[in-house]
Amino acid sequence: MFRKAALAATVMLACGCGAGWHRPATASTGALPPRQQVQVSQAGSAVRWQAVRVSGDSVSGIPYLQPITCDSCRRQFPRASIDSLRVGSPVAGFWRTIGLITGAFVVAGVIYCSQGCSPD
Repeated sequence: MFRKAALAATVMLACGCGAGWHRPATASTGALPPRQQVQVSQAGSAVRWQAVRVSGDSVSGIPYLQPITCDSCRRQFPRASIDSLRVGSPVAGFWRTIGLITGAFVVAGVIYCSQGCSPD
């Protein structure tokens, strides 16, 4: 019973982590931080960019697998054709997940040892 509860708690904690994708509060113009990852949704598909620049009529960025210095890799969409923009940090989400899973195992170990490892 204890093992099932610990496994369920770990799964629930892991599901609570993620890249933290969210819509920016304002759709202002300008450049976002170069390493900020942005999901751009257009016509039912999404692309992930970095080094994103937002202007009054377009949004441009570099695919996240390309170096941010690659100006020839830059892609651009008209702003009117974009369904949504979301910013997030998959790397931070990964480390939060690792931390929560590790913490869950430590807590489970402490609880297990406190129940079965009492001194005589």
